[in-house]
Amino acid sequence: MLSNKFKWIVLGFFLCAPITNAEVLWKRSSMLKNDLAKALSLPPDKMCFEVGTYSCIDLVHNFALGGRDPFARAQYQSMDKPSQLTPPSFERTILLSCIERIKQDAASSPAEVFRFYPLNKPLNAVGDIEIGQQIQELYQRFYQRPATEAELKTALTLADRQRFGATGMDFFSQALCLAVGSQWAYLFF
Repeated sequence: MLSNKFKWIVLGFFLCAPITNAEVLWKRSSMLKNDLAKALSLPPDKMCFEVGTYSCIDLVHNFALGGRDPFARAQYQSMDKPSQLTPPSFERTILLSCIERIKQDAASSPAEVFRFYPLNKPLNAVGDIEIGQQIQELYQRFYQRPATEAELKTALTLADRQRFGATGMDFFSQALCLAVGSQWAYLFF
């Protein structure tokens, strides 16, 4: 019979031991579409369109994002793992979805996602506190957690007023949304 002290040491070892067989899963096109729609509060069918016409996730980047289309394109199997086309397709989908959200927030009052600063002002007219609040909002929406100090500091470097001070907050918001949303942690789980 093992002593209680030994049982806790063994249990502690297993709880603290590194996981060597961790399986990282790839968010395929349909899951990415739903998660992105939720993060940006957009209807899934109105989220991202290439050339204003073709759905990013359902048509243009479907296969690169792990989807398949057996009926229209004879793609009977999806890829086993991400390919070289996955990163640009993922980033393009995030960017176009962010642009759509920013357009909707600029046209409506109150804004739903980009609500901490006016989108029609230049970067010089907005303080770091408001930008920090928007960064926290985006991390909460994309990752369901607040941004760490390092993530917040890194994202705030986009607000370089000496170089980009005259940039409109709508364009700054596109860069911020892309920087937060296109991290690999959002594509894998």
